[in-house]
Amino acid sequence: MESIVTDRRSVLGALSGLTLAGLPGSGRAHPTEALPNLNAPIRFPDRDRFHFNGIHLNAAFCHPFGSHCLEAARAFFDARTADVNRLWPIENPRDAAVKAFAGLINTTPEDIAVVPSTLVGENLVAASLRLGPKRGVVTDSLHYDASLAMYGERARQGMPLVVLQIKGGGIDYDELRRSITSETRLVALSWVSSWTGFAHDLETVCDIAHSKGALVYADVIQGVGAMPLDVRETGVDFCCSGTYKWLMGDFGTAFLYVRPDRLPELQRVELGWRGLTSYTSHSLPFDPSGPAVGTWTLGTRAAELFEVGTPDWSALHIARAAIEYIQRLGVEKIASYRAPLLEALQVELPKHGFQPLTPRDRQGPCVSFACAHARDKFFRLLEDARVYITVSRNRVRISASVYNDLNDIERLIGLLSQ
Repeated sequence: MESIVTDRRSVLGALSGLTLAGLPGSGRAHPTEALPNLNAPIRFPDRDRFHFNGIHLNAAFCHPFGSHCLEAARAFFDARTADVNRLWPIENPRDAAVKAFAGLINTTPEDIAVVPSTLVGENLVAASLRLGPKRGVVTDSLHYDASLAMYGERARQGMPLVVLQIKGGGIDYDELRRSITSETRLVALSWVSSWTGFAHDLETVCDIAHSKGALVYADVIQGVGAMPLDVRETGVDFCCSGTYKWLMGDFGTAFLYVRPDRLPELQRVELGWRGLTSYTSHSLPFDPSGPAVGTWTLGTRAAELFEVGTPDWSALHIARAAIEYIQRLGVEKIASYRAPLLEALQVELPKHGFQPLTPRDRQGPCVSFACAHARDKFFRLLEDARVYITVSRNRVRISASVYNDLNDIERLIGLLSQ
C-alpha cells in the first residue's frame, strides 16, 4: 500500500514561494543554529504537528514529516540560497545531527559515520570485515531481503553462510549458538523484522556471538526512535539506520555506529576527503618538495573510515530536528503510548481470520498478519477510505506512531473485518 510521503521533492515544492529575505545582512539564523522551538508541551496523540489526508498507520514504511521538520528544511534552504560561502564544507549540519543520534543510542559522536542508507552501511561493514572464504555470516530469514541477497551473492563466491529459519514466530537462539563456527565472522540481523515485526533480543544475540568469537551487525531502521536502544548495554558491534522511518526524517542519509574497540579489526575499503586528517600538495608554486601524489595522514575514527563523499546536509538538518523531537517526547513514552494500539490489533484481527505473524512477547513497533489474497481484498478498499498500511499479496503490516489513537485502530479493524 502506498503511503503519503513528504520527501525532498515535496519540501522543495513547499519552498517555492520563499523570498530572498535571507540575503546576507538580513539577520536570518544560520541553518546549523535555526531549529523549531520544541519547548512547548507535547501531548499524545500529537496530531497538529503532522499534516496528511486520512489515517496513516504505515510509519514502518515511511514516517510523515512533522511541521518541525518542514520548518528546519525551510531554514536550511533559505540559508543555502542566501549565503552559500558560509556553509560548506566547514560549517554544516552534520555534527549536530550526529550528536543527536549518538545521544539517542547512548554513544559518542566519534562512534558514528554518516552513510547514504542503511544497506550501504551494511555493505561497508561486510567489505571492511573482508567477508569471504573462511570468514562467513550467520543470519536469519527475517533479515531485510536485499541484505539476504547481498550475503547470498557472497556465498556464491565461497563465503560460508547460514540462514536460520523462523520457529514459533521468531529465531531459536540455541540454534543460533550451534550455527556459529570458527568460520563465522559476523552475525547479521534486523533488530526488528520488516516482514513480521519480530524484535530480536539484541543483548542476548551479542552475548552468544561474542562468546564464540563472532561480531554482530544489526539493521536497526525498524526500531530506533520507536524503541529504546542502548548500544553500550547491548554490546552490538555495528548498527545502522536510515532516518526516514522511526527517526521521522528524510531519505538520503543514515547513521552507522561502530563500536570503537572494533575499529582496529576493520579494513579501509573506500577513501574520501573526510578520511584525510591532513594533505600537503607538492605540485604547485611555493609548495614544499615531495612526491607528486602529495603526502597525507589518514584518520582512524568511524567517520574517517566510512564517510567518503559529502553527505546530504539538508537531510541531516531535518534529521536533527526530528531526533530532537523524539528526544523531547521520550522513546520510552512513545513505546508505551503505542503498546495498547498494537495490542488492540493483536486481540481483534485474529477474530476476523488474520493469522498473527508477530510474537507478542517479541514485538517491535509494528504488527503483521497473514491473510490469503490480502492485496486483492483490501488494497482498493483501504485506499478509497484513505487508511494507509502496508498491504502485500498475503500479508498486512500496521505501524502506529505518535499521531495515532484508538479511533484510528477501530476504523482500520472495521474496514479489515468487512
